[in-house]
Amino acid sequence: MAESTTTTSTGGRTFKLEVVSPEGVLIDLEAKSIAVPGADGRFGVMYNHAPLVTPLVPEVLEIVTADGTRHRLSIGEGFIQVVKNHVRVLVDSAERPEEIDVDRASAAEKRARDRMGGRGGDEKIDSARAEVALRRAIARLKAAKSI
Repeated sequence: MAESTTTTSTGGRTFKLEVVSPEGVLIDLEAKSIAVPGADGRFGVMYNHAPLVTPLVPEVLEIVTADGTRHRLSIGEGFIQVVKNHVRVLVDSAERPEEIDVDRASAAEKRARDRMGGRGGDEKIDSARAEVALRRAIARLKAAKSI
C-alpha cells in the first residue's frame, strides 16, 4: 500500500485525517497537525508520526488543515490510530462547536458535579460515569467557546 503523503502549496507535509463516530464520518481531510486528548495527556500528531494506537478521553480535538484553517471538535471517549500518515480518530461522540447547545452542556456539567459531590440524591451513583459525564460536558463547553 502506498504511503498517503501530500505536499501543500505552502510546502508543508500533511496526512489523511478521519474522525468517525457511530453517526458516521465527521471529518475526512488532509491535515497539517492535530492536538489530541490522550488518556495519558495531550499530544500532537504531525506528518510522519510513529505508528500508534492509544485511548482518548473526552476533551477538545484541535485540527490544523492543509490550508492552515483551525478547527475544534468536542469528542467523547475513543481511540486514535496512526499508521503511515493516515490518522483515524474513532470516538463514541463528536460535535462541532456550532452544534453544541451551551445551556444543555452547562446543565449536564452541573448535574455531573452534583453527582460527584454526593448531591444527586442516589448514594449509589457510579462515580466513574459521573466523571466521564463531567469531562464530556466540560469538553462541549470548551469547544463551544471557540465559535
